[in-house]
Amino acid sequence: MVTKLPKSLYDSDLSKTKGILNMKVSCQQPQAGQLVSRSVIVMLTAVIILWGINVIMIKYLVNYFPPLALAGIRISIAAAFLMPVSLWRYGPAIPPLSSWLPICGVALSSIFLHQIALSWGLTATSATHSVLILALNPLLTTLLASLLVSEPLSWNKISGVLTGLSGILLIVFHRADADTSSLLGDGVVFLATVTYVLGSLCVKKGTQSLPPLMITAYSHVLAAAGLMVSGAFLNAEWMYAGALNLPPLACLFFSAMICTGLATIWWNTAIHHVGASTTALFINGQPVIGVFGSALFLGEQLAWQHFAALLLVILGVSLGTGIVARFIRPSVYKRAARS
Repeated sequence: MVTKLPKSLYDSDLSKTKGILNMKVSCQQPQAGQLVSRSVIVMLTAVIILWGINVIMIKYLVNYFPPLALAGIRISIAAAFLMPVSLWRYGPAIPPLSSWLPICGVALSSIFLHQIALSWGLTATSATHSVLILALNPLLTTLLASLLVSEPLSWNKISGVLTGLSGILLIVFHRADADTSSLLGDGVVFLATVTYVLGSLCVKKGTQSLPPLMITAYSHVLAAAGLMVSGAFLNAEWMYAGALNLPPLACLFFSAMICTGLATIWWNTAIHHVGASTTALFINGQPVIGVFGSALFLGEQLAWQHFAALLLVILGVSLGTGIVARFIRPSVYKRAARS
């Protein structure tokens, strides 16, 4: 029987959840001067590794699927994975009416529009350029979160964004593959970045009344329905020759279930606990992973700028999450931990 979602369901201790789908993290929002918890850092690091690899996978998969078809198929597989997990964890509960607006916002912006723009953009630009453009996420998120949802704009966050962005600019100005990149493709990938940032703000709003897993599952179901309906009208074909071979199929299911489904649960959980702007700082690691992954799987050449960028990105994330401040002023954090 379908029931309304009880308030106590959301307020329950997340440490009681089982399995890899729900990492143990503190439900308390970090206050000024407090360090982001180790569990959240591990969770977000795993997400960024998966998402960095995912861009390369999508670049590979557009050789076997049209962009809109690929987006619809990937998100449908992710939804088919996420919804049973949500039902197992919370039962067939109906989200309250007030939660449907942010759920629809996440579905439209972070998934429907983002996936279409990303898949189309990757057909016209390189994987390296795509992960670099997606790295603008922290800067946009920090600014928009401050303007739209009143998240504090601290010096740690600003310095973290600027330091990480300086690492990205090192690679941008080293455009070794500029001849294979399209300005239009770069612009479409930038649009994908903007839509994802707007969706992240909807996640922050939605997780005030619903668990992140439920937000993730319902938004993916709505987006999958929209993508498949759009594809039914716009796709002349749903796949190219060789799409049903084992390598592209294995890549498709890993991308959909792990890189999209599981990683998004962790990402949305982190947004609830530490806010959109702090979470977005970890996106700075995605282009570095994507660039090294592109070199490994696509044969792109690496230079000293890529290694320097890695160091700047790590420093930027450390500044934004408070790790650097903890080592500079350890006594402050010891007092905060005792209070």
